[in-house]
Amino acid sequence: MPFVNVKVTKTSDGKFVAGSVTDDGGAFHISGLQNGDYQMEFSYIGYKTTTKEVKISEKNKTHTLTAVYMSEDSHVLQEVKVTGQRSEMKLEVDRKVFTVDQMISNAGGSATDALNNIPSVEVDNDGNVSLRGSSSVEVWINGKASGLTTDNRGEILQQLPAESIEKIEVIDNPSSKYSAEGTAGIINIVLKRDRKAGYYGSLRAGVRSQGGYNMSGNINYSSGIFDAYANIAYRRGRNKGGASSDQQYFDDNSYQTYSTENLRRSHNIFTRLGGTWHATRHDDVTVGFMGMFGNSNNDSDIPYHYGIEGVGDNKITYRNSQSDDKMRMLNFDFGYKHQFGRDSHYIDFSLNTGNWRMDNNNYYRDSTVYMDGSDNDYLYQSRPMFLRSRNTSIRLDYENKIDDKWKIQAGYNGNFGHENTPQEAWVDSTSYNGVNAKEDEDYYNRFIYSSDIHALYAIGTFNTGKFGVQLGLRGEYWKVNTESYDYDQERNASLRNEPFKKDYFQLFPSVFLSYQLTKTQQLQLNYTRRLRRPWGGQLNNFRNTRDATIITYGNPQLTPEYTNSFSLNYLKQWTEHTLSLSAYYRPTSEVIQTITYQGSDDMLYSTSENVSSCLRTGLEVVLKNRLWRILDLTSTVNLYYYKLNGFDYLIDGYTVTGDEEKSFTWSARVLASLMLPYDLSVQSTFNFRSREAQSQGYSKSNYNIDLALRKTFFDKKLAVSLSCRDIFNTRRWRTVSNTDSFYRYQENWRHGRNINLTVTWNFGNMSGKRQARQEDSNDEQDGSFGGYSN
Repeated sequence: MPFVNVKVTKTSDGKFVAGSVTDDGGAFHISGLQNGDYQMEFSYIGYKTTTKEVKISEKNKTHTLTAVYMSEDSHVLQEVKVTGQRSEMKLEVDRKVFTVDQMISNAGGSATDALNNIPSVEVDNDGNVSLRGSSSVEVWINGKASGLTTDNRGEILQQLPAESIEKIEVIDNPSSKYSAEGTAGIINIVLKRDRKAGYYGSLRAGVRSQGGYNMSGNINYSSGIFDAYANIAYRRGRNKGGASSDQQYFDDNSYQTYSTENLRRSHNIFTRLGGTWHATRHDDVTVGFMGMFGNSNNDSDIPYHYGIEGVGDNKITYRNSQSDDKMRMLNFDFGYKHQFGRDSHYIDFSLNTGNWRMDNNNYYRDSTVYMDGSDNDYLYQSRPMFLRSRNTSIRLDYENKIDDKWKIQAGYNGNFGHENTPQEAWVDSTSYNGVNAKEDEDYYNRFIYSSDIHALYAIGTFNTGKFGVQLGLRGEYWKVNTESYDYDQERNASLRNEPFKKDYFQLFPSVFLSYQLTKTQQLQLNYTRRLRRPWGGQLNNFRNTRDATIITYGNPQLTPEYTNSFSLNYLKQWTEHTLSLSAYYRPTSEVIQTITYQGSDDMLYSTSENVSSCLRTGLEVVLKNRLWRILDLTSTVNLYYYKLNGFDYLIDGYTVTGDEEKSFTWSARVLASLMLPYDLSVQSTFNFRSREAQSQGYSKSNYNIDLALRKTFFDKKLAVSLSCRDIFNTRRWRTVSNTDSFYRYQENWRHGRNINLTVTWNFGNMSGKRQARQEDSNDEQDGSFGGYSN
């Protein structure tokens, strides 16, 4: 039982000596008692007060109460109900925690929508996640990668229902215990797994103004021996998006422009189930499964205009683009945890394995009209691609809190990934519908990518008085193997090049210093070393011509970028207010940047290079205010300075240069939650991001506003939510690329304004909670402690 008051008095005169409050697991600790006889009193509203006698002597300095039992007070005549709303954000020592179900605008949305509501987190139109302006961030599910990679996480997060998420943790400067991947930090998505006694669940259904709908159900069961959960959700999506582009070439004064809208339809099933067996008081065995199955299709008509500035179009290519994608994700978990007598001394083992597959079928139908009267050209292309990846991770953690001052942690992490992705093309230049389609051998590619990572870490923590220090060291060894086959190499192994192999070993130290200025003020100084590894697609040198305006390809010579991350944090708490200040300084070497250049064929080419070094430094301010007991305000301002040093590279015989870039960028977010009478809640979110410099240009500023209402009925068993996302239809990404040879302006948007209506029915039988406590009370009477302590 949490929040039980523990009072210690002298037996002789009843004088108060010490006190404590139990934590979430019912545990407490009291130290500093002199030799003598004491009485311990345990009290909690609605339960009878329980007392224990304890004698401290030279021979018995330490006492452990294995279990203390409390029985309900039958004289309580009336139940007292307190209506409130949990805070959307909580500040912890090493992370910020955001409660997703308290953000009404997330109802009926996806994990992508939920992430976009988190301060300092952004998800762009392609599903790329960034934290404090940096895309070098790890995204986990339940503390593990769970099959998410840079290649697939955009698709998975778009399909993962927000209602299955309990909270999102932002760890902006992780210690050596965590993976060194992600120079900006780690975002951990924690899925719901309620462990209340008895059973508890909910059913939910929602519709969206753009035509989509969703349904979900979950149920949880918990007893003293076994905990289980199950969740299933179905989403039918219908989203309108679009894009526009304007490219100008300075050498011949030519241009290329387009503007289009697209319609994306999707449906998928998401399911989770698992359980924990409390084999003994000290041993837990956990199994879990997560799966996602579905497909989507996209349809757009794009008119590409080609011409000369001041003269006009000389041709127009009308492209009909269609895609049909099928995906499947399977992920399995196994865990075993053994506690050596107390919660702060344990060993924890987990095994996670899964696979991801997606079949992409893309169709392009081009019809080119020439302004000089020449005959039209037709081109049909079918470009299927089959993504196949699997991942296995192993984790073994040991923790021992030796005493009030010392704690040690150590462990091993292993992560093993493999990808095999073939893609091909079928082309017909004689018709619009592909009746004479033949395989395009020049486009065929099979990309094989393997990555093995082994890591060992050790951490020591020391606390004395107001001062605390944590020192950690992590060693990581990893191997990378990439192979890329063209059409002939696929069929004749003797023509294949040697696989491209690299291996690395690096040390990643971490230092955390903390000082408790007062009971309500804390100061922290942290340092960690982190890295960003190039992901699979960035290493594939195959040239992709899917976009008619630009050819993209990877670079197998890429090396990781490394960051020394320093942060200084200050936390001040008042009764109704909290202030958090976080200053950070992050110099990075071997920066990976996207480079764009114009080739001899006048086409634009794009690849990735380790260009130079950069510096990110800034200040994050978080202010939480509770006003008039009904209004909660969470305000976040992120100010940061970015400097990218100039570079000069020779690529494909072309010199690509980039001038030194400096920029000051800021973003702001305000979340207002209003509690009104009659169980009505109103929530509004405002986001703003200023202009930001990039390696060859900049992204423009943008803002958006969301509004949501929720009304509950029947003692909160029924909840109805109505939300409008992006009220003013301003959630768009606009970028400018500018060099000596060309200028390019791009604009992309995914959803636009969207209204969601969601209805939730909560059900449950909590009698199991009372039954368990009654059994514990009976156990006490016959002298047995039973299987478990409260």
